Amino acid sequence: MQNERDRGVATPVEMMYLVVFCIVAVLFLGFVGRLHATGVEVTNTAQSAARAASLAPNPTAAQRAASDAVAGSALAQRCAGGASTDLTWEPSPTGSWQGGSVTVAVTCTVANRSLTGVWAPGDRTVRMSDTQPVDRYQR
Repeated sequence: MQNERDRGVATPVEMMYLVVFCIVAVLFLGFVGRLHATGVEVTNTAQSAARAASLAPNPTAAQRAASDAVAGSALAQRCAGGASTDLTWEPSPTGSWQGGSVTVAVTCTVANRSLTGVWAPGDRTVRMSDTQPVDRYQR
């Protein structure tokens, strides 16, 4: 039977459940935060790569510029095997490179161990793209 003074006091077992819940919540929030940060970083890298590609004089140079922009980003350390770059372009109404648009998609596969700091099953793949108009006033 409970004593009148003990009413409303958490027992050690209840406190242990609370501590375990808090630890799991902190790990989950860390996982979600790091996954979000990776998404933001991939988005920023895709935008930078698309802008670099849009300043190139032709599609071949654009692919090289986009790959260089991705290689120069911080994704090299975050992505398992490095980030991959996929470039597509749409010609201008006259059919030329200048005045068209270029789309760069960046894909990054992140190991869960780097997301949580502890073991978690599977990896996460983050893919973002950005489209930029090709500079029509280049020479």
